Amino acid sequence: MGAKRIDSFPKLPTFKELGYKDVEFYIWAGIFTPQGVPEPVLTKLRAAVRDAIKSPDTVRIFDAAGSPPAYQDAPEFAEFVKVDSARLITAVKKMGKLE
Repeated sequence: MGAKRIDSFPKLPTFKELGYKDVEFYIWAGIFTPQGVPEPVLTKLRAAVRDAIKSPDTVRIFDAAGSPPAYQDAPEFAEFVKVDSARLITAVKKMGKLE
């Protein structure tokens, strides 16, 4: 349901390719911290998460689940959350479940 095909199903078209231009959905997880966490701590945390998501064991587990791993650092992830949230709010409003 993402913007591009996944490697485990290369012949399976995306919803966008089938003509549903507004259908895009992701199952994602992220790490959030409270405001005020010192920058050195954030830097270490980002490095640890980046290294973990790129480790061969992690990649193998994600790939086996059909969900390719992806790492986004704070600025990119913040933008992703903003865009994805707006898309989901629009979808829920269209279903008539949110005012």
